[in-house]
Amino acid sequence: MTVGDDLHDRAQRAAENQSLFREINERVKELNTGFGDVLPMGEWICECSNDTCVERVQLLMTEYEVVRGDGSRFLVAPNDEHVWHDVETLVERNERYWVVEKEGFAAVLTEDANPRSPKGPLRLRT
Repeated sequence: MTVGDDLHDRAQRAAENQSLFREINERVKELNTGFGDVLPMGEWICECSNDTCVERVQLLMTEYEVVRGDGSRFLVAPNDEHVWHDVETLVERNERYWVVEKEGFAAVLTEDANPRSPKGPLRLRT
Protein backbone atom coordinates (compact mmCIF):
# COMPACT_ATOMS: atom_id res chain seq x y z
CA MET A 1 0.00 0.00 0.00
CA THR A 2 1.36 3.40 -0.97
CA VAL A 3 1.12 6.73 0.82
CA GLY A 4 -1.40 7.79 -1.84
CA ASP A 5 -3.54 4.74 -1.06
CA ASP A 6 -3.41 5.55 2.66
CA LEU A 7 -4.54 9.13 2.01
CA HIS A 8 -7.30 7.90 -0.31
CA ASP A 9 -8.53 5.46 2.37
CA ARG A 10 -8.36 8.15 5.05
CA ALA A 11 -10.26 10.58 2.83
CA GLN A 12 -12.93 7.96 2.17
CA ARG A 13 -13.28 7.10 5.86
CA ALA A 14 -13.52 10.80 6.77
CA ALA A 15 -16.16 11.41 4.10
CA GLU A 16 -18.23 8.43 5.21
CA ASN A 17 -18.09 9.37 8.89
CA GLN A 18 -18.92 13.02 8.31
CA SER A 19 -21.74 12.22 5.90
CA LEU A 20 -23.29 9.93 8.52
CA PHE A 21 -23.08 12.65 11.19
CA ARG A 22 -24.61 15.14 8.74
CA GLU A 23 -27.57 12.79 8.18
CA ILE A 24 -28.06 12.51 11.94
CA ASN A 25 -27.98 16.30 12.29
CA GLU A 26 -30.59 16.62 9.57
CA ARG A 27 -32.87 14.58 11.85
CA VAL A 28 -31.82 16.60 14.90
CA LYS A 29 -32.83 19.70 12.94
CA GLU A 30 -36.48 18.68 13.31
CA LEU A 31 -36.14 18.66 17.09
CA ASN A 32 -34.25 21.94 17.16
CA THR A 33 -36.88 23.53 14.92
CA GLY A 34 -39.64 22.40 17.27
CA PHE A 35 -37.96 24.08 20.23
CA GLY A 36 -36.77 27.11 18.22
CA ASP A 37 -39.24 29.57 19.76
CA VAL A 38 -38.17 28.65 23.29
CA LEU A 39 -34.50 27.76 22.69
CA PRO A 40 -33.11 29.66 19.69
CA MET A 41 -29.67 28.04 20.11
CA GLY A 42 -29.87 24.42 18.94
CA GLU A 43 -27.55 21.61 19.96
CA TRP A 44 -25.96 19.54 17.19
CA ILE A 45 -23.52 16.67 17.10
CA CYS A 46 -19.97 17.33 16.00
CA GLU A 47 -19.52 16.22 12.39
CA CYS A 48 -15.79 15.57 12.59
CA SER A 49 -14.19 12.57 10.91
CA ASN A 50 -13.65 10.73 14.18
CA ASP A 51 -16.40 8.10 14.37
CA THR A 52 -16.10 7.91 18.18
CA CYS A 53 -16.58 11.65 18.78
CA VAL A 54 -19.44 12.55 21.13
CA GLU A 55 -18.91 16.33 21.30
CA ARG A 56 -21.84 18.70 20.87
CA VAL A 57 -21.85 22.16 19.30
CA GLN A 58 -24.38 24.96 19.55
CA LEU A 59 -25.65 26.90 16.54
CA LEU A 60 -28.58 29.05 15.64
CA MET A 61 -30.79 27.50 12.97
CA THR A 62 -29.65 30.16 10.51
CA GLU A 63 -26.00 29.24 11.16
CA TYR A 64 -26.78 25.56 10.64
CA GLU A 65 -28.50 26.34 7.32
CA VAL A 66 -25.47 28.28 6.10
CA VAL A 67 -23.22 25.26 6.74
CA ARG A 68 -25.73 22.94 5.02
CA GLY A 69 -25.71 25.23 1.98
CA ASP A 70 -22.50 23.54 0.80
CA GLY A 71 -22.43 19.74 0.62
CA SER A 72 -18.69 19.59 1.26
CA ARG A 73 -18.84 21.56 4.53
CA PHE A 74 -19.26 20.20 8.05
CA LEU A 75 -19.54 21.67 11.52
CA VAL A 76 -17.07 20.50 14.13
CA ALA A 77 -16.27 21.22 17.75
CA PRO A 78 -13.86 24.16 18.15
CA ASN A 79 -10.70 22.16 18.70
CA ASP A 80 -7.86 21.35 16.27
CA GLU A 81 -8.26 17.63 17.07
CA HIS A 82 -11.55 17.72 15.12
CA VAL A 83 -9.87 18.86 11.89
CA TRP A 84 -8.14 16.33 9.62
CA HIS A 85 -5.85 18.75 7.80
CA ASP A 86 -4.79 16.20 5.19
CA VAL A 87 -8.33 15.86 3.77
CA GLU A 88 -10.09 19.10 4.74
CA THR A 89 -9.58 22.81 5.29
CA LEU A 90 -10.76 24.88 8.22
CA VAL A 91 -12.88 27.63 6.60
CA GLU A 92 -14.62 29.23 9.57
CA ARG A 93 -14.06 29.41 13.29
CA ASN A 94 -15.80 30.97 16.23
CA GLU A 95 -16.06 30.18 19.92
CA ARG A 96 -18.99 27.74 19.52
CA TYR A 97 -18.15 25.77 16.37
CA TRP A 98 -15.80 25.54 13.42
CA VAL A 99 -16.58 24.70 9.79
CA VAL A 100 -14.38 22.43 7.69
CA GLU A 101 -14.54 21.85 3.96
CA LYS A 102 -13.60 18.53 2.39
CA GLU A 103 -11.04 18.55 -0.42
CA GLY A 104 -10.47 16.42 -3.49
CA PHE A 105 -11.82 12.87 -3.41
CA ALA A 106 -13.43 13.40 0.02
CA ALA A 107 -15.33 16.43 -1.31
CA VAL A 108 -16.74 14.38 -4.19
CA LEU A 109 -17.89 11.66 -1.79
CA THR A 110 -19.54 14.07 0.63
CA GLU A 111 -21.30 15.94 -2.17
CA ASP A 112 -22.61 12.63 -3.53
CA ALA A 113 -23.90 11.64 -0.08
CA ASN A 114 -25.52 15.03 0.58
CA PRO A 115 -29.16 14.48 1.62
CA ARG A 116 -30.00 17.94 0.25
CA SER A 117 -28.56 17.23 -3.18
CA PRO A 118 -31.10 17.88 -5.98
CA LYS A 119 -30.43 14.38 -7.29
CA GLY A 120 -30.78 12.83 -3.83
CA PRO A 121 -28.05 11.25 -1.74
CA LEU A 122 -26.02 8.34 -3.00
CA ARG A 123 -25.44 5.90 -0.20
CA LEU A 124 -21.86 5.36 0.90
CA ARG A 125 -20.75 1.82 1.52
CA THR A 126 -21.13 0.53 5.06
